Amino acid sequence: MKNWKTSLAGLITGVPVAIDALINAYTAGAFTGKSGVQLIAGIGIVLLGLFTKDKNVTGGTVKQ
Repeated sequence: MKNWKTSLAGLITGVPVAIDALINAYTAGAFTGKSGVQLIAGIGIVLLGLFTKDKNVTGGTVKQ
């Protein structure tokens, strides 16, 4: 986790997408092409938010 703000934004954006995909797959009885891609996209958004750093954060621990 590089920055709490981008991590939180990734979680807020990606978790509902992934949950919706899981609910759709549960009601359909299996993953369809749409729900599978939606789940992968949701996980990707969460990971992007977790590993992205904010614009005002350098490579070190001290802000500029």
